[in-house]
Amino acid sequence: MKKRIILICALTINYCLFAFGNDLPPISLKNIDNNIYTTKNLTGFDYVCIILYSNHCRISQKFEYAIKKITTEFKRNNSKVVVISPNNEDAIIPDELAYSDLGDSFEDMKIRYSESNFNFPYLYDGKNQTVSSYLKTTTTPHAFLFNKQRKLIYNGRIGDYKDPKNLEKSDLYKSFENALNGNEEYKKTKVYGTSIKTGKNVGLAERVKRRYSEEKVTLRKIDKKTLEFFLEYGTKNPTVFYLWTPIDEGCRENLLALSETFKIFRKRGFKLYTICLEGSKNDALICLENAQLSSANFIMHGSEITALTEFIPSNSTKISPLMIFFSKNKILKFSHIGKLNNQQLKKNLINEFN
Repeated sequence: MKKRIILICALTINYCLFAFGNDLPPISLKNIDNNIYTTKNLTGFDYVCIILYSNHCRISQKFEYAIKKITTEFKRNNSKVVVISPNNEDAIIPDELAYSDLGDSFEDMKIRYSESNFNFPYLYDGKNQTVSSYLKTTTTPHAFLFNKQRKLIYNGRIGDYKDPKNLEKSDLYKSFENALNGNEEYKKTKVYGTSIKTGKNVGLAERVKRRYSEEKVTLRKIDKKTLEFFLEYGTKNPTVFYLWTPIDEGCRENLLALSETFKIFRKRGFKLYTICLEGSKNDALICLENAQLSSANFIMHGSEITALTEFIPSNSTKISPLMIFFSKNKILKFSHIGKLNNQQLKKNLINEFN
C-alpha cells in the first residue's frame, strides 16, 4: 500500500512538472537576422532565460531597459537570454495597437530591434506559437529561467511594472542571482501584461476590421471661418490637418496610411481633419472611400486656407500634400510636404499620449 502511495505521488509530481513545461522547450525559430535559431545555439550556457515579449504590449515595452540589462549580466556569467515574440499579427485588432508605433510582424520586430538596440536574439513565433504553447503561457511579458540541466527554476514576471528599470525589484534577476549562489529553488509569480494573440483570434480581428472598413465616409464643404474654428478649438488633443488633392503623387498611399493610423488612435483622442483643395467633390469622395478614411473630411478652395498657410514649410513651393501635426493645445509639432512617414506619425502620437 505504501509503495502504491509513493508511486502515485511520484506520478503526480511528474505530471505537474510536465504540465507547466518543466524542460526547456525545443526551439527552431527565425531570428531577426533571418537565420534559424535552434536549441543547439544554447549549448554550453549555464543558465538560459526565455522571455516572451511583444512589440505592441505596453508592459513589455516598460521592461526593455531591464531585459537589456539582465542580458548583459547573463553574458557575464556564461548564460543566455532569448526573447521571443509569440503574437500572430493578423489577430490583433486596430485598437490594441494604440500603445505602440509598431505591430508584431517580423518586419516590425526588425525595426524595434534596431531602434531599441536590443542585445539578445529576437525570435518570431507568431504563426504557430510553439514556445508559448509548450510553456502554457497566455501573456506577455513572461519570463522562464532554466538551469544547467534545463529544468525550470523561475516562471513569472520580469519585475515590478511600476518600477520596471529597478533590477532590485526584478523577481527574474533575483532568481538568477540566487541560482548563481547555489539556490535553485523553483519560484513562480503572477504575470501582468497583454494576452497573446493566436490563430483562434484571427476571426475576431477580421470581423472588427471589416466593420471598420464599412464605416460611412463623408465629405463636407468647409469655409474659411469654419476652418479657423476647427484650428482654434479642435486641437486640444493631438491633431493632424492634412491638405491634399486627388492628383497628388502618392495620394492613395498617404490616405491609406492616415486611415490606418486614425482607426488605431482615435479612441485615445486623436483628431484628423482632411481637406481636399482641388478637383470635384465626387472624385475626392471616391479617393476617401477607397482608403476607407472615415475621419472628418472636408473640401474647400485653396484660396481659403489662409489660416494654415503659416504652417507650410518655408522651403516648399507646394501646398499639398501637406501634413500639419499639432500636439495638445495647438502646439505645432511638425509640418511636412510629400509622402507621409506613417511610423513617425505614430511615434509622435505615442509620445503625446504617454
